[in-house]
Amino acid sequence: MALLHKNQSEIPQDAVRLDEKQAVIYFMKLVDGWPDKWDIWPLAYTPGILGATTVMSSIYINSHYRGKLRLGTFGRLSSYIPTVVLPALMTTFFHRAFIVPDVVLARQQCPVCVQTRAGLLQAAFSTVYPMLLAPMSAFMFATRHFTYRLPSITEQPREVLKLYKKLSNPIMLTVTGLLAFNMMVSMFLTGKEFETVYKVNLKLQEQEQEEVVDL
Repeated sequence: MALLHKNQSEIPQDAVRLDEKQAVIYFMKLVDGWPDKWDIWPLAYTPGILGATTVMSSIYINSHYRGKLRLGTFGRLSSYIPTVVLPALMTTFFHRAFIVPDVVLARQQCPVCVQTRAGLLQAAFSTVYPMLLAPMSAFMFATRHFTYRLPSITEQPREVLKLYKKLSNPIMLTVTGLLAFNMMVSMFLTGKEFETVYKVNLKLQEQEQEEVVDL
């Protein structure tokens, strides 16, 4: 059964009516059971791909600050969970929760708007969030383990900001590239998701028409 939007007056008597949540669940179950996975790979794998690119960006950013502050193995797990694992999980969750439903239901007449929103979400979690949290985490562990002499954030906030800029400047070009890369990947894959939804509904309609002809 194809997933179609109809006005109230256009709905056939024998049609199965679904609310938005039910429609998304129904369609994603179709995707999960689709025989040819190549047909539906954007819907099946995009959240995971975006999570992977977030991990790549976050590891680079976190490793830079940890290296500059000579942390070595100090607090490695404690810093990687919030700055690498958490952003990847949030990227995957937010795409599934706020982008996929708009793609499946075609809520907006502007697919580019949805793609742009997906790109901005990806940029926020893959680069902006780690650029804020990674230095904070590194500063905390450096102070705790005495690996780098840091100014007091309460007494010398300007000096802390200067240090942050000093440590960040060498990677800003790379970080800008990572931000642009993540945005483009997210926008591209979201566009492929739109194409997949259209193709799946088209194939389902063709199957229904063939069944009617056979009857």
